[in-house]
Amino acid sequence: MTAPHLNTCMSIGLFGGSFNPAHAGHLHVANCGLQQLGLDQIWWMVSPQNPLKPEQPPYEERVASVRALGLPPRMHISHMEQDFGTQYTVETLRRAKRRWPQHQFVFLMGADNLRQLPQWKNWREIMESVPIAVIARPGQNPSDTLKARLSQAARMYNYARIPEGQAHTLVWHKAPAWTYLTPPLNNLSSSALRAKGA
Repeated sequence: MTAPHLNTCMSIGLFGGSFNPAHAGHLHVANCGLQQLGLDQIWWMVSPQNPLKPEQPPYEERVASVRALGLPPRMHISHMEQDFGTQYTVETLRRAKRRWPQHQFVFLMGADNLRQLPQWKNWREIMESVPIAVIARPGQNPSDTLKARLSQAARMYNYARIPEGQAHTLVWHKAPAWTYLTPPLNNLSSSALRAKGA
């Protein structure tokens, strides 16, 4: 299933990643987005192949790792990138907005991705396409947080930043609009799990 087929207008967080493997830290980030942004749902978009990363394990294996988390009712696995045949986030967002024009989307990303964002294809179109919630990632230290907040994308779009205390209004802002969320951190990471042979 690409995504739930819903007729009413809903606020939906698009949470993309390689999820190699998915773990409780990812679920922590998704829960933060769901609660602090006041979203109706989160759609987990498993990337068939992240163009900025080496070849990943099979798609089905990584989807299974998300499913194994036991997602709560308001979270769903979306196969939209697989079904759309899109490789880049900017292309996926274009297709999603055309496919589900009745919904209000927010794109969720970790703070490390905010620093890397200028490496993404058409990154400014991404910033200006949908509101974005940047969420402090598990294991992140204060210096990494500072680097993310001083990154090129953060500085260029500083005028469009929504204070964390007003994050619940983000979905209703016209892009560009973004916020930086700093929930209590969960120390799990995909790299640590892979190192342990998980």
